[in-house]
Amino acid sequence: MLYETFFIKKSKRIFIRLFFMLLLSSPMALSAQQASLNQSDIAYRTILQQSEKQLLWFASDQLTSSGLSLESLFVDLGWLYPSKDNKRSRAEQQQHDLALTTELLRLIQQNSSLANSGAENVLINAINKGETEQLLFSLIPKYQQVAQLRKAIAYYRLLSAYPWPTLDVNFQPKLGQSHYKIKAIRDILTRLGDLPQKMQTEYRRDIFDSVVINALEKFQLRHGLSVDGKLGANTYAALGISPEQRIKQLQVNLWRWFSLPTQPDKYLLVNIPSYQLSVMEYGQQVLKMKVIVGDRVNQTPQMITKINQITLNPTWTPTFNIIKNELIPEYQKNHLSLKRKKFQLVKGSRQDPQYREIDKVNMDLPKLLQSYRLVQAPGVNNALGNYRFNIPNNQFIYLHDTPVKSLFNRDFRALSHGCVRLQDAGLLAKYLLSFESDKSEQKMQAALSAGNTKYLSLNNTLPVYIAYHTAWFNQQGVLHFSADIYALDSNQSILSAI
Repeated sequence: MLYETFFIKKSKRIFIRLFFMLLLSSPMALSAQQASLNQSDIAYRTILQQSEKQLLWFASDQLTSSGLSLESLFVDLGWLYPSKDNKRSRAEQQQHDLALTTELLRLIQQNSSLANSGAENVLINAINKGETEQLLFSLIPKYQQVAQLRKAIAYYRLLSAYPWPTLDVNFQPKLGQSHYKIKAIRDILTRLGDLPQKMQTEYRRDIFDSVVINALEKFQLRHGLSVDGKLGANTYAALGISPEQRIKQLQVNLWRWFSLPTQPDKYLLVNIPSYQLSVMEYGQQVLKMKVIVGDRVNQTPQMITKINQITLNPTWTPTFNIIKNELIPEYQKNHLSLKRKKFQLVKGSRQDPQYREIDKVNMDLPKLLQSYRLVQAPGVNNALGNYRFNIPNNQFIYLHDTPVKSLFNRDFRALSHGCVRLQDAGLLAKYLLSFESDKSEQKMQAALSAGNTKYLSLNNTLPVYIAYHTAWFNQQGVLHFSADIYALDSNQSILSAI
C-alpha cells in the first residue's frame, strides 16, 4: 500500500511538471512570455530615456558598485546565474543591464511601501538622485535570517564546485569498524561542519568511531531527524542531498523573507515546517515553544496578522468537516460520547443562548444542525484547552491551547485541522498581558479559576507571522533544515518557472 501511494504521488508530480512544460510551449504561453519581455524592454527604455543614461549599472565597461550589489542579490535569489566572465561585449552589457533592471523592478513591486508609487518612478527617482545603493538597501529585509541565508548560499556554492560523495545506503557500520566506505560519510559530515576538520585525521578517516556518531547526531538534529547517531534510511537520504539541491532550497526560503513586512520591534513567528513558535524582541528570541500545525489535508495557511484578543476558558465550535467526519460518527457509535465531552446544541445570541442536550439515541444531528450550532463547553476535555488567541483572518485559523500534551513529544507534528496548537499557551498569555495593565494577569487567573469564558482584548497587539521556512537558523547561528511537509518548496520552483 505504501509503495502504491508513493508511485501515485510521484505520478501526480510528473503529470504536473509535464502539464506546465506543455503549457509553456503552447502558443498562448509563448505569446504571454513575449508580451512580458516586451513590457520589460519598454520599461527599461523609458528609464534610460528619463535618466539620460546609456546603461544603468555599468561604467567603463564594468559593473558599478550598485550593479555588483544587484547582481549578488539576484544570484543569491536564483534569479540570475553567477557570472563567470567579467569581460562583456557591448551587447552583453546591454542584455545584463536589462536583466538587472527587470529584476529590480520586480523587487520594488514586491515592497508594499513602494509599490503604490510605481516601480519605474521609484527607480528613476533613485537614479536621478544618485541613491540607487540606498534604494537597494531599503529593499533587502533587515531580518537576521536574510544575511545568514545569503552566507549559507555562498558556502554551498563553494561546496557545489566539488563532486558530492556517493554513499551505499545499505552499508551499516559498527562502532570501531574500519571500512573504506566510512570515508565518504566522514567527508560529508566534515564538509557540512558537523564533524570538526581537526578530528578528520589520516588515521581515523576510515573508522566509524564515537566522533562520527556525535557528528551524525548533530547532523540529525539540524535536519529534523530522529537523533540516534545511526545511519537509517532518512539519515542516508539527507546526507545524499547535493549542495546544488540545497542551494535551490535556500533560495526559495530566502525569497520568503521578502514577502514579510519591515521587521517590527516585537513579533511572533510560527514556522510551520519546524513546528516551532518564537517571540522575537529587537532581533532576539525571548520565548520559544513547540507547536502542532495542520496536517497535509488541512494545511495551516501562511499569513500576516496579529494577536488582538485572548479568550480564557473558550468554547469550541467545530467546523462542518470535523462534525461530519468525526463527531457524528462518534455519536453514532455511542450516543452519550458527545455529552461526556460537554458538547451541546446551541442557538440564539451569546447574551441569550438556548441549549439542547445530546443525550438520546438516533437524534437527527444533521437536521438539528440546520438551526443549532454544535458547541463544546469549557472544561478539561475542551479541544482548545484554557486559552484561545484570536488572530484576524478569513480562514478561521487561531492559536490555542490543547489538553493533549503528549503529542508535543512527537517529531512529526502536522496533526491538526489547520489551527496552531501551543505547547505552553499559558506562557504566551502571560507574555502578552505583561504589556497590559498591572492587574491583567490577576484578572486572567481569577477567570481561569472561575471556569467561565472571558474575553480579554489587548491594547498592545502583537504582530504574527505564520510562515513556511524549511531552511532556517537558530539563535546560535546554526543552519537547520526541516522537511517540506506541504511540498511548497517544489511547488514554488514549478510556479517560478512559469
